[in-house]
Amino acid sequence: MSTELPRSTPTTVNVPGTHDFQGAATGRCPVEGGEIWYEVLNASAVRPPLLVVHGGPGTPHGYLRSLAALVPEHPVIVYDQLGCGRSDQPKDASLWRLERFVAELEALVRRLRFDAFHLLAHSAGTMLACDYALANPRTLLSLTMLSPVLSARQHQLEMQQLLERLPADVSSHLMMALNGGTVASIDYLEATLHFSEQYMCRISPWPDALMEVSSHTNASVRDSLWGKTEFRITGSLRDYERLDRLPSLTVPSLLICGQHDFTTPRLCRRYSEAMANAELVVIDNASHMAHLEQPRRFANVLNPFLQRVEKSSRPDSPPGA
Repeated sequence: MSTELPRSTPTTVNVPGTHDFQGAATGRCPVEGGEIWYEVLNASAVRPPLLVVHGGPGTPHGYLRSLAALVPEHPVIVYDQLGCGRSDQPKDASLWRLERFVAELEALVRRLRFDAFHLLAHSAGTMLACDYALANPRTLLSLTMLSPVLSARQHQLEMQQLLERLPADVSSHLMMALNGGTVASIDYLEATLHFSEQYMCRISPWPDALMEVSSHTNASVRDSLWGKTEFRITGSLRDYERLDRLPSLTVPSLLICGQHDFTTPRLCRRYSEAMANAELVVIDNASHMAHLEQPRRFANVLNPFLQRVEKSSRPDSPPGA
């Protein structure tokens, strides 16, 4: 069950200019299927807000909380998507649909009464953030996508190549499980650990925040949308394809991935080149958690981008127009 938190007065934000976060720093927002929990970090900051969408699917937001320290001049809004963390966790599997998660994000934006804001999403969260941006470009100052997944087919082709480059014993155990074997065997789990240490997060040991959320992923949400394993998309997102729509995404966009990311720099470059107004930065000595692995470098990329976007935005020229 979700943790019950006090209701808060909806936030009011006016951009450009000042904004005022009213009431408590935490709140709940009604959505289809229940209520989601959100929190405003850096609540007294005066620059435009940054709304953060976590990945997973079904993994709580906690591993992204450190972003607030990297952008101290911005209010940072984090939330747990329905089904995980401190949000409601209904048992109805029909709720685990991409379009419902996009509608959930739209409901949160309405709840916060944003005129305009920066949107940042990570990994599988970039799928719903991309769809939000395509449908609501005029609400966005910018879109930042960390380790994006914008084509399930291309993502799986890159993943297959990564698996083939692993040591033979590691690769064979992973492939055996993917081709009908069990994902609960010791050999598979050890092979997954090897992969994760190379391509998920290269910090040893993993940060506590990452360990915490990894152990609290809602398997029902993950399996319905993605699948039982990181290495093959078998859930409803298996047909997700937005490469053909990226040219119409005109919101100023920043794509970030790690040098050793399983959402590979090669594929991220293909995404950025397909977009009308995007740039790609590859973080050296990082993988899928660049904001945790190389936080200073990450901040030195993200902050100047946000500043450039804000400088170029004018009240009479809505972002994404």
